[in-house]
Amino acid sequence: MQSVILHIDMNSYFASVEQQANPLLQGKPIGVCAYISNNGCIIASSIEAKQRGVKTGCRVKDGKQLCPELILVQNDPDKYRTVTRQVFQILSEYTTDLETYSIDEAFLDLTPYLQATKHLHGGSDLERAREIGQRISWRIKQEIGAWLKCSIGVSRTMFLAKLLSDNGAKDSVTVLDIKKIPGFLADLNLTDIWGINWRLEKRFNAIGIYKPLDLYQASSDKILRALHKPGYYLWAGLHGLSTQVARKPEQPKSIGHSYCLPKRTTDKEYLARMLMKLCEKTGRRLREQNYDTQHFYIYWRYAHGGGDGLSRKLPVPIYDSWDLFQACFQPLLLKNLPDEVSMLAMGVSSFRIPNQQLNLFKTSQLAENKKRLLVKALDQVNSRYGEFTLVRGAMWGTQNNAPDRIGFRKTVSWDS
Repeated sequence: MQSVILHIDMNSYFASVEQQANPLLQGKPIGVCAYISNNGCIIASSIEAKQRGVKTGCRVKDGKQLCPELILVQNDPDKYRTVTRQVFQILSEYTTDLETYSIDEAFLDLTPYLQATKHLHGGSDLERAREIGQRISWRIKQEIGAWLKCSIGVSRTMFLAKLLSDNGAKDSVTVLDIKKIPGFLADLNLTDIWGINWRLEKRFNAIGIYKPLDLYQASSDKILRALHKPGYYLWAGLHGLSTQVARKPEQPKSIGHSYCLPKRTTDKEYLARMLMKLCEKTGRRLREQNYDTQHFYIYWRYAHGGGDGLSRKLPVPIYDSWDLFQACFQPLLLKNLPDEVSMLAMGVSSFRIPNQQLNLFKTSQLAENKKRLLVKALDQVNSRYGEFTLVRGAMWGTQNNAPDRIGFRKTVSWDS
């Protein structure tokens, strides 16, 4: 049996979750914001807002100008993660080969499932996959929320499956076999293709390729000579050639946080409080995944251009947010700041599983064990009663600063 890949993309996800949670928002144009201020960014707009020209990524003041009745909603990452876990739990019932592409997208390799159930059903494998896609969409509405819609693409490769969900009708299942690719491409623009932005579009135009169908009909040698591997991979993707396989998320390469400061300053006491919160958020994520780290970086940007920072390898692995803060703050403390700081960023990498080997020096080992137990207890309290229920004194007064954010490519665990 040929491979059968399903790609699911939740429509207007954050906004739809907010509308599902609050019936008063249903049917109205809403914009979900990282920060509700004129220069804040709308990170998700509802279908109704998009119809009025309010696109994801526009500034709040621009969105209000396009749509004066736009309702602004502060983003709620915990809410979105909770719904995502429910969605992915449904998806995991159809295959173990599931790749989390982002918080609202996933690839499912349905080939093993279709092979195992072939004797129970008639029809082609792609049509059976269409039925699975329709069932998934129906279950999301029935089991999670009727306001949650999704676009699903089904084809032979991950590239084609995502191409279909991106360009097919919203809240529907689009199926395409490889031999029917040219007909589907006929009405698309180059930038409709997954992986082609306006810069790459210009490079394609320079060699006489203006439409996806031109790329499909071009020779692979021509594309490889002009655009090398990136161009060839796009050509191969349109021809149903792919070496990609759906897989579960791997270990992250880095964990970190950044924050544009509401107050531009050279006051290092203020910067220390902001940095401590970033370190606590990073430390929490580090410990949730059961890692120590031996490498950190810190960067700050100046209000009138430029910035500074460094990355450094630590002599011993650490896991505690306070140890991480002390390592990150030291270079900032020693630096003479020539301008006000407008943004702080920090992160960690070089992860490893904590070493359980006992230390030769008993007193040192006892202190380390007590420290781990204390940090674990703090994490348990914050997990149960809400983030930052218990915090270190260095974070006092930062409750409304550096709020939780969620990235669209963030790894999400769906295991129950």
